[in-house]
Amino acid sequence: MAAACFALFMAILDNLVVNVALPTISQELNSTTTELQWIVSAYTLVFASLQITAGGLGDRFGRKRWFLIGVALFTGTSLLAAFSQTTEMLIAMRALQGLGAAFIMPLSLSLISEAFPPEERGKALGIWSAISVSGLALGPIVGGLLVQYASWQWVFIINVPIGIGAFLVTSAVVRESRDTSGTVATDIPGTLLITGAIASLVYGLIEAGERGWTDSLILASFAVAAVLLAAFIWVESRTARPMVPLRFFRSSTFTGANIDAFAVSFLISGIAFSMTLYQQNIHGFSPVRTGLVLLPMVAMMMVGAPISGTLVNRVGAAKLISFGMFVGGIGALLFLRSAVDASYLDILPGLMVFGVGMSFIFAPMTTAVLNSVETEKSGVASAVNGAVRETGFAFGIALLGTIMNRTFQDRYDRSPEVEGLRSNPALGPLRPVVDAIGSGLDRAGRLIENPEFFSGVPAEVAAQIRDASGRAFVAGMDRAFLLSAAVIIAASGLSYFLIKDYVAATPEPDPVTEPTLVPNPAD
Repeated sequence: MAAACFALFMAILDNLVVNVALPTISQELNSTTTELQWIVSAYTLVFASLQITAGGLGDRFGRKRWFLIGVALFTGTSLLAAFSQTTEMLIAMRALQGLGAAFIMPLSLSLISEAFPPEERGKALGIWSAISVSGLALGPIVGGLLVQYASWQWVFIINVPIGIGAFLVTSAVVRESRDTSGTVATDIPGTLLITGAIASLVYGLIEAGERGWTDSLILASFAVAAVLLAAFIWVESRTARPMVPLRFFRSSTFTGANIDAFAVSFLISGIAFSMTLYQQNIHGFSPVRTGLVLLPMVAMMMVGAPISGTLVNRVGAAKLISFGMFVGGIGALLFLRSAVDASYLDILPGLMVFGVGMSFIFAPMTTAVLNSVETEKSGVASAVNGAVRETGFAFGIALLGTIMNRTFQDRYDRSPEVEGLRSNPALGPLRPVVDAIGSGLDRAGRLIENPEFFSGVPAEVAAQIRDASGRAFVAGMDRAFLLSAAVIIAASGLSYFLIKDYVAATPEPDPVTEPTLVPNPAD
């Protein structure tokens, strides 16, 4: 447990710890906006697209061995990232970090699944879920503290001692395990096809927020993903030893748990993306203070996750997941209390209710995934779930970010303040400033008051633009919250009927290829 959670915390932390360092990295490495996006996206893209391949390699050649390879790769590339002298080198190191994380995430689940019997697995995964949540939550806080009081390089250097500790503990206490069923994946075409399909899909989702959903490159990415996925299904259905056994999806529990993983990631990505911008742009919070704002939500998740793990065998995964997703949806609706002049107490109920809901999801959902397949296939099963989860994150950021941005632009342009400023001939020289603020969501709120970007703007005009852009931002955020709540509540009802509480047994031998002995009637 300690070995798996050490490395897991490191990989999860890196999802968000880098974000708060991007402005400083931009100044020191002279990075463009597109390059900054790829510093984040390179990690997500490789992380999402290679988890299934990584899980299959661990099942075939040894989970401990490939887990250690992932830890070593992640730790080494973190150190190299800290000494990057160019943006291109940093992007390359982030991609290699994603490769290391792709081995760490699914194989940490495999190690736990192998170490604990089914009746103890829920409790173990409750602890695993709490560590996952803490990594996500502490990312912005740790990143803000390191950037503010040390340097941006320390957001990568911090991984080195954690990675060394994880490597040593794993080497000492974890026993080797692998799939001994004789049906481990050996199909190279299937590996290449699924990796290409997920990579194309994630690339399109990430770039859609910037280029737009109808851009020819985005449409081509989605088309390539669809073709590769169809080819993958065709190949796997005709392969004797498929990398991802399609029979997994005949289990309503496996299918339902993956639907839930996508929906939950979709919701979390929207909440994290919008609330971070809301606190920093509208209220002017520092990165550290923004992270601290989320602590009540994190505390509820960290306390509740182990409890939900202990309740899996008593209550059942389906009821816990459905309850958690419904409560999470209510929490998303409570975020509608946010406003330009809202206080922290206005959003505190949403943070706490959302945290309670999320705490009842992760451990039961992961337990359902692992229990829906035989233990020998836990690596591939958890890798599929991880890939679906990361794809949900990317899809949520792309779709909800686009909805927020388009709503912001529309409401800003139609606001009385902006229409008045644009129609006033005396303020003609300020027209480019008015248009610049309305060009994107990231310029809403208090940016107009920053003299480094906009100097010489009269205080009265700046106040009008700040109020108009702030209200437009909240309008876009509200629309994202409504859609997120609708998705998660719909998935809540679906999961109640799809997920069953059972532990899968190793499938019976195929009677065509492996005939069984039939008793002699004379006996």
